[in-house]
Amino acid sequence: MEAEPETPAPRSSGVGRSIWWKVAAAAGLVAVLGTAGAITLLYHGRVQPLGLAQAGPRSPAASPSPDDPLTLACRRPAVPGTGTTGVAGLWETQRGSIAGYRAHERFAELTSPHEAVARTDQLSGWVLVAAGDDSIQIQTGCIAIDVRNLNSVDELPGFNTADRDQSARDMLGSRSHPFVVFEPYPSTIAVDPASAAVQHIQISGDLEISGVTKPARFALDVRLQNSQLTAAGSTTVPVGDFGVQVPEEVGGFVQVDPHITLEVSLILLHSRHPAVAANQDGSPLQPS
Repeated sequence: MEAEPETPAPRSSGVGRSIWWKVAAAAGLVAVLGTAGAITLLYHGRVQPLGLAQAGPRSPAASPSPDDPLTLACRRPAVPGTGTTGVAGLWETQRGSIAGYRAHERFAELTSPHEAVARTDQLSGWVLVAAGDDSIQIQTGCIAIDVRNLNSVDELPGFNTADRDQSARDMLGSRSHPFVVFEPYPSTIAVDPASAAVQHIQISGDLEISGVTKPARFALDVRLQNSQLTAAGSTTVPVGDFGVQVPEEVGGFVQVDPHITLEVSLILLHSRHPAVAANQDGSPLQPS
């Protein structure tokens, strides 16, 4: 009698299942502590959203090599470094800029969701603007984030959150699409270019995740102070629209909301800034 062929094991979609079983085990651990105590622990480990960076003296980022993949993902436009005044001109991201995501995880034993948060400082980009008396015009721009370097920063009792990082990178298809890229549409933003106060804006553009591009809108706080432009904010996207699958249920223990929040905190210096201009000859700066 011939042996029956073995039935192939079902393929996992999106994130590796084993990592989420570990999360489920962590949920069981906090469950035995009691719901009230577990919720207290979850809130204690909650990571605050990214905010505006503090203004202060900064050295510009060292010039990357011309073939640096992150730089190539957002090619700097060839624009004159002089001839503009005020905020008009090219602004480039600097060291201290951060980007990342937060995702809601809900456990069967807890009424309060947990936020998985991962961040990276591996990003590059620029924004080209013109200015009026009470507005600025975004002419073009590009921000690229290297998702291969996303690292978890949240805490969950009984669980090493760093264990999920490779699964998240796989979920985002980082091997074939290592960068998330945002390119703002040309638009006029109603802000006062002469004010050093925090101002609230929205910027729409094309967002590319895992090789798929869709429209997105970021809500941002911005501030121009001490010759620096800082911006911080977020957008929430249904990652399924980008072909990204998250584990919506694992054994009835944990669900991950497919609406993922992307957040940024950017520091930009004008290309006219003396330190940046001195770096435009391509010679690398020594890190400070």
